[in-house]
Amino acid sequence: MVIDLAFGFWHLDFLNMLSKVKDTLQENKLLKPGNTVIIALSGGPDSVCLAHLLKSLQKELEFEIILAHLNHGLRGKESDQDNCFVQKFARRLNLSLVDEKLDHKPKSEEEARKARYQFLETVRKQKGAQKIATGHSQDDQIETILLHLLRGAGLAGLSGIRYQNNRIIRPLLACSHQKILAYLKKNKLPFCLDKTNLDPAFTRNRIRHELIPLLTREYNPNFKKSILNLALLAQETNQYLTARAREFIAKNPANLPLKSWQALPRALKRETLRQAIFNLSGSLQDIYAVHIEETVNMLATSFGNKKKNLPRGLQILKKDGRIRLFLNKKQ
Repeated sequence: MVIDLAFGFWHLDFLNMLSKVKDTLQENKLLKPGNTVIIALSGGPDSVCLAHLLKSLQKELEFEIILAHLNHGLRGKESDQDNCFVQKFARRLNLSLVDEKLDHKPKSEEEARKARYQFLETVRKQKGAQKIATGHSQDDQIETILLHLLRGAGLAGLSGIRYQNNRIIRPLLACSHQKILAYLKKNKLPFCLDKTNLDPAFTRNRIRHELIPLLTREYNPNFKKSILNLALLAQETNQYLTARAREFIAKNPANLPLKSWQALPRALKRETLRQAIFNLSGSLQDIYAVHIEETVNMLATSFGNKKKNLPRGLQILKKDGRIRLFLNKKQ
């Protein structure tokens, strides 16, 4: 469903949000002069706000913008309406748009998400762009941390979403969804509503519409702020552990000496295993805190040869005083 309003620019919220996003870009070094950024434009409020703000900062910070939209067809006619809206919005902002429709309907939201990121990366390469910008907000951060917590995440999971992950940047991560909606309303910017965001069948929707309001109302009115503070502490601690773990692995790139690893603090043991798994497989997907903890316990003694099977065909072998990691590509 498209909410179509007239455009307007010069409001106080415009200047406040502009300043916040500009600070986020500069403090986190998300864009450099001369960069080209692909903006993932779904048509929803967050992505519309992101496109409008970056367009307003384009000349001052000297970067180029290309909009990208993938019509995955999950919502039938509504998906097509979103596509039409995005085309109209791109013309109003006078920005280039690359839009595409999948030739098959994804079987799930997760499949649609993967297709969207593959599409964005393809556009980035085709256009020679340096970055992809998504509209993740402060509220997305809170929901993600709670989702990770419920799934048994460790320190990295509690760190939540980062301002930058490889080529993907999130300039709105310091902005609340409430502020984004207020910005859109005061500046009379149109946007689309995705009805699936209200569907309680999805865990994230229940966290957004049920769990967070309950925790805020019944337990802590400053709950959101508390979660964001926790994420900051987790990020700082995790960054330190990651740096130390990478130093240890750099000295032993082929495999890890068991006795030297056993002498590490337990927190560093965990992170060293996580980094070794990431180096081998290029991802930590489906690797949870419980897997790492079980592996740490397996490697606690120096006696005997043992093997630990992990998701995605990963194996960790303790043999002859070394820790070796393998990836079964057939799985």
